[in-house]
This record gives sequence, C-alpha cells and structure tokens, in this order.
Amino acid sequence: MTDNNENLPNSSQDLPELGRLVSCISTLETVVIRKEPFKVGRSLHCDLMIEKQNVEGNILNNISKVHFVITKNPNSSVLFITDLSKNGTYICGTRLKKSEKKELKDGDAIAIGQKSYNVFTFRSIEDLPDTATPLKLSDSLTPEEPTRVLPWGRLISYIMYLDSFDLHNNEFKVGRSQRCDVVIERMNINQNIKNIFSKEHFVIYKDPDNALAFIRDLSKSGTYLNGHLIGKNNTNVLQNDDVIAVGLNKRKVFVYKCMYSQDMNYLPFELKQKYEPSTLLGRGAAGEVRLALEKFTCKMVAIKKIMKSRSTLSQIHKLTHPSKIKTEISILQTLKHPCVINMEDIVETPEEVYIVLDYMKGGELTNRILSNIPLSESNVKFLFYQMVLAVQFLHGKGITHRDLKPENVLLFSEEIETLVKVSDFGLSKVTEGDDMMTTICGTMNYIAPEILDNRIPEYNKQVDVWSLGVILFYMLSKRLPFQSSDRTVHQKLIISGCYMMEKESWDGISASAKDLVEKMLNVKPQKRICIQDVLKHSWLESDLVMKLNVHSLLESHVGIKDSSEDTIFTYGMEPPLKRIRLLSSDETVL
Repeated sequence: MTDNNENLPNSSQDLPELGRLVSCISTLETVVIRKEPFKVGRSLHCDLMIEKQNVEGNILNNISKVHFVITKNPNSSVLFITDLSKNGTYICGTRLKKSEKKELKDGDAIAIGQKSYNVFTFRSIEDLPDTATPLKLSDSLTPEEPTRVLPWGRLISYIMYLDSFDLHNNEFKVGRSQRCDVVIERMNINQNIKNIFSKEHFVIYKDPDNALAFIRDLSKSGTYLNGHLIGKNNTNVLQNDDVIAVGLNKRKVFVYKCMYSQDMNYLPFELKQKYEPSTLLGRGAAGEVRLALEKFTCKMVAIKKIMKSRSTLSQIHKLTHPSKIKTEISILQTLKHPCVINMEDIVETPEEVYIVLDYMKGGELTNRILSNIPLSESNVKFLFYQMVLAVQFLHGKGITHRDLKPENVLLFSEEIETLVKVSDFGLSKVTEGDDMMTTICGTMNYIAPEILDNRIPEYNKQVDVWSLGVILFYMLSKRLPFQSSDRTVHQKLIISGCYMMEKESWDGISASAKDLVEKMLNVKPQKRICIQDVLKHSWLESDLVMKLNVHSLLESHVGIKDSSEDTIFTYGMEPPLKRIRLLSSDETVL
C-alpha cells in the first residue's frame, strides 16, 4: 500500500488529524486522514493507493482506480464519503449511489465491491476521546516481511501512549503484572489510568477449532464489553468492533478488530448484537443452519436462515414459501415442551427469516441409528418414549407434524440416554378437533398410506403415528420397512403395508416391541393404534424404571422439581397435571 501522505511537504504532515481509516485487513495499514479531499483507490494519484500485496484478489478486483473520496465540511469537522466506483461502496452494509455523498460517523464500516468486503472502519477524531491514538503505521506488513505471520485479531488503543497490538498467540493477557502480554506498568500513560487495572485484568483468547474469539474478566474492578459488565471469571464472545473498557468508571481502553476472513453480514443487525455465528451445521434447499454463541453467556444455539421464495401460487409447494415459513414460526411461538425444539428468537427481513433454536449437540437421530454403536432395545425405548410424548403434546394442541422422520428428531448430547427433541414444523398443520387434511406431503420412507392412496380423499393426525411406527421399526432393526428404488413400487408397498421382520434383524427383539410396531403400521387409520394408546402399550407402560429416568431427565432440563408421583408418571397425558417448557425447528416436501 502506498500512502502518498508521506510524500507531502512537512507543513502538510503537521496538519491536524481529520479522522482515521482503521484497517479491517491484516495486510492493510491503518491510515490517518490529514488532508481533504482524500482519495482511495488503485490509481497512483490517490492519497491511499491499494495494491495487490495489501488485499485478496477478489477484493482488489472490485476496487476502481478512484473508488471513493473523503471530504470535509468547510464549516465543521464533519467528514463525508462520496462513491466514485463501478462496483459500489458500502457503509454499514448499505450501498451508496454513485456520486452520492454521505456523512461519515464514528464506527462506520466501509466495504468495497460487496457489502461483506469490509476494508476500513472510520474513526472520527471528534467523537473519540482526545486521548485516542491510531495503530502504529510502522507495525503494518511491509514487502520486506513476506514471511510474517498474520494476526487473527487487533486491539486498537483508545488512550494516548497506550500502544495498539496485533494478536498472534492463542492467548493474550492484559494487566499490570510482568507476566502479562501487555504490561500496563511499562506504558507511558497516566498513573491514574494504570491504577484502574488489576495485576491480571482480562485475557483474550481464540478457539483453535472454530476461530471464535473470547474475553474473560480476571479483575476486581471489572471489565466491560460495549458497556456490559462481564464479571470476574466470566467469559463473553468477542466480536468485531467491540469496545473494551475497564474499572468502575468504564474507561475505554481498546477496540477489538477481527482480522480473519468471516462474513460480517451473515446475521441482521438485531441478531449480530446478541450472537456470533460459527460452524455451518447443515445446508439445504430452504437455507442453512449455523452454530452460534450467545454473546454475553457463550451459550450455544442454532440459527436457521431461510431464504424466502416468491409469494406466488407457483411457489406454494416450496418450504421457503412465506406461508409455510409463517406456519412454522406461528407453531414454534406457541409450543412449550421439553421434547419439542425451542425457538429463542426470530428476526425477519424482506429476503430472509432467521430463527434461533436450541443447539442439539448430539445431532440427528439418523446418525445414532446408523452408527457402529449398538442400539439396544432398552436404548431405543428410552428415546422413542420421548418422541411419543412430543407427538402426544402436539396432537393435544391440534398440531399434526406430517414429516416425522429421524432427520427431524434431534439429540441433546452424544450420551446413550439423552434428551430428544422433535423439530422441523414447515409441513405441520394446525387443525381443530377431528378436522381432516388433503395435502400430499412428507418424506416417502415415512409417509402414511392414506396420504398416498388416491382412493382416500383425506386423512387425519393418525399419519404421525404411522411415521413413528416406521421410525421405531428402523431403530430396532436398522432397516426401513418399505424400500424400493422404483417410486411406483415403493408407493405400492406402503399402501399395502407389505413389510417383513427378517429374523436376522429382529432376532432378540421382544414380542411386545414387535406387537407395538404392527399396531402402528396398520394401513387402516381407524384401526391403527392412537398416540394415547401407544403410551399405554405394555412395551412402554410396564417399564416404570425407564419412565422414571425419562421424566427425571425432562425435569432436569426445565428446572421443575416435584415430588408427586402422579406428576412424574402422567407427564404429557391428557389432561396434564404438569406442563413443562416448550420448543421447535426444520422441513421437507414430497
């Protein structure tokens, strides 16, 4: 990068600072603006020339010869930015119109070419404390240091004579002790400011597995993140542009800049203030799900991002149609049960919907079924009983799921006995009483015969019992009851209810378990066992130890303790003596 300020006469070098462009890229310097107009681009005539050694190729290709110019109001210290480019200049994610002039405010993120390509953060000299100082330009990468290890983060000083620091090691400690990476006692800063710091005030560290940054408060006088007290020995997620303050008077000391590549604009503003996105958990036709951490608690959640399709009749079959998204959201907002996925937050934009859900570390039930770890009949019963409780709860609320399958059953942990949550309500239907349904939907392996049989014009909530029967068959034998590569043959097998319990797979399975499967896979819905009677079936009803263990697990997850045996053993029955808490999530069409 060439900073033509260095070629100006000494008189220009002595001009007062107008503002700063703080680099968001490790190979690009932070720049002090001392003159106006101040041009940025690839041309030699720019005050700040961005070259190929300073930025990635995809960013460089989006930079025009003169990309934008910063000017000053002659009657005040206010600075303006004007876009002169072909590919666009973005301020805080909003694209400027070409030749549009916009006032720059302290903290504005400046992106080039795409809104995710943040290159600078503007810092206003007037808005910052007059003690603030920029990152030392001498610390930036130069062509003579091609092997230098790039930092994963940067602490930009808010205080005069307190240096700014690049973060290279996985852990970075700040305090007065000589053992700290930043020894405050060595800094040429006011003694009153030094006295605010503890010997070990806070530590910043990076998770090597997912590159997320965290800050832990080690102090007596307090460490603050964006004005929020972290609390001694507590940890918060550290995000780009977070302000770190110390002491009872919340003295601002650093601004954190994330230097590794990430999509700063993955989340809308409302969620970005609360969560930090991390690993991609899954992606499908409807959108994607990412692991995220709640900023001030570090609690893990799953954020489901759904891209809306057009609100037209031709798109009505898609799970991304606004009407189906609305159905899923409305269901999630009304449910409270420990075996149904919980929606913690929701934000809707014109193009997307973001749903914050419970994070289920154990993943999908499918993985448990297909794993090499043996799944005994008692293990199956422990998990299946929870699924039945969830469906009984849904049916009691007038909700038919219509897409029950192992992929939509999530496990809280990888333990053998763990909490189960039913998710994915994109195809669910809310009905009253014995209302019937007509839409053909679901997933072929688990779909009920009355949905496929064109001789039957409508169906009811018994379709969920069939799907549970298929899941139980799959869990006990590790094989699906109805399989064929030919769709027509597959459909005929389901409609006829033609399946076999092969000795090889079913040897050792109890007669009671087989009986329940047979009652659930009855092709005639009126003769099929109902969800209430599934709970009363001897395979589940007689296993009091299993039921006690399940209900103890459920109570431990919702914080409800009740010594009443009636509460424990009638949990989820109609009418319930005790309701616990609720939850919800994802989707699939036939």
